[in-house]
Amino acid sequence: MKDIGVKRVFERMRGIYTPVTDLRRRLLMETVRFILDKKDPSEIEALPYDIIEMGKPTYRCCSYRELSIVKQRIRLAFGLAPVDEKAHTSLFKDIEKAFTSEKVITTPLVNVIKAACEKCPEDQVIVTDKCQACMAHPCSIVCPRNAISFPDDKAHIDQEKCIKCMKCVQVCPYSAITRMVRPCAEACGVQAIDSDEEGYARIHQEICVSCGLCTVSCPFAAISDKSEIAQVTHALMEHNERSNHQKLYAIVAPSFTGQFGVKVTPEMIFEGIRRLGFDRVMEVAYGADHDTVILAEKFKEEQGTFLGTSCCPSWVMTAKSAYPDFAGNIAQSFTPMVETALKIKESDANAKVIFIGPCIAKKYEALTEEVAGYVDYVLTFEELAALFVAYDIDLPTLEQSPAIKDASALGRGYANASGVGTAIIRTAEEEFGITDIKFEKADTLSACLDMLKGIAKGETHPDLVEGMACPGGCVGGPGTLASPSTAARHVARFAAAADSVFPNFEEEGTKS
Repeated sequence: MKDIGVKRVFERMRGIYTPVTDLRRRLLMETVRFILDKKDPSEIEALPYDIIEMGKPTYRCCSYRELSIVKQRIRLAFGLAPVDEKAHTSLFKDIEKAFTSEKVITTPLVNVIKAACEKCPEDQVIVTDKCQACMAHPCSIVCPRNAISFPDDKAHIDQEKCIKCMKCVQVCPYSAITRMVRPCAEACGVQAIDSDEEGYARIHQEICVSCGLCTVSCPFAAISDKSEIAQVTHALMEHNERSNHQKLYAIVAPSFTGQFGVKVTPEMIFEGIRRLGFDRVMEVAYGADHDTVILAEKFKEEQGTFLGTSCCPSWVMTAKSAYPDFAGNIAQSFTPMVETALKIKESDANAKVIFIGPCIAKKYEALTEEVAGYVDYVLTFEELAALFVAYDIDLPTLEQSPAIKDASALGRGYANASGVGTAIIRTAEEEFGITDIKFEKADTLSACLDMLKGIAKGETHPDLVEGMACPGGCVGGPGTLASPSTAARHVARFAAAADSVFPNFEEEGTKS
């Protein structure tokens, strides 16, 4: 699968507020309100009716199918796995276990909701009604397998013979032939999605790297990740009621700026997070600065082989799995999320740290034994937006918070593709005089695999390799609100406003 295909399917619906977007966000918001109203778990059966109206199906053939889908999504919103409906058990079985501030989610994080899946064809080249059965029929002439015939005055493709070379698509004068691919599978850069025996989408969890791009590529909302929004809401309620004296720290990914509209400044976002009840808010770009220095120093120590970045968990898992011989080339450093959490835990070992960002893979990272002690919960920007709505926090009306001074311009630039590599290269030049660093980058996992393939074959010889799972870098993550292009501009603007270009830990500045 080519990188262009992944980007095309992912970007097709980005920035458009579709019914899928509306359902996903309203469900998260109503889940938070249900908890804030201190309703008993036994009342959960009423929650779906705050989201859909029975008798008036909006998205599906009937209200009962919609009800089933919403119930499954509520389970995921509470951090629980979907229920197999063939088991004839309640879809809210054990839901009371999720009414807690303790961690609930487990792997697998990304799940198919079968009731929502429309059994899309996996991959077919098809003839549409635009076909005119023209006399030239160039499609059949260029077909290398003689897969095209004209039994009914219209081109017909024998799917058993078709090898999907796309030559017929290229030559058809009416653009009447197209390739139809399951959107979730096309978005998956590691080919972890196919169809089960019944035709439903199936995720091979042993291959899946939790990038989450399938969750925002399915136009039927049939794939979703587990959320920690319910547990974070409980933690905030306990904290605000002073029944829990642990301090709550929010650490915010560099891609946050621009996610909540052009009228909302970075300082307004930080102020909104504080008003939820957090004791302190901090840029994860601070941890990016630490990683920049660590990786720049590695160039000084270990020149001669390429160094791979380590800030994207999905990229790291993909690289190590597909090219195990390159595993040692991936930097053995913590991600910016963990570096920032470490800073907080050093001064407050009992703190609860909540990472807020664009990424589903960070939820996976926070479950690993190495990281679990540092990061307590992970939320996406979409989940943060649901909290703002449920708590009646209107960001554009908030006063500006103190200036944010946690990080350098280079650290803030990590959110955009090539930002990590640029930070390392410029710091290596500035601090150690290392020049002429050969740099390669790729965004989307299919492009990352192509890049590694070229290195393995000896076609390229980079010194530094940056891998990102999402189109455009972190700004294209599945948990974002803004389009990748819009977010990228805001990231660049916020980076330019930093007090310093390079990381500086001698005087770390005033923390927000």
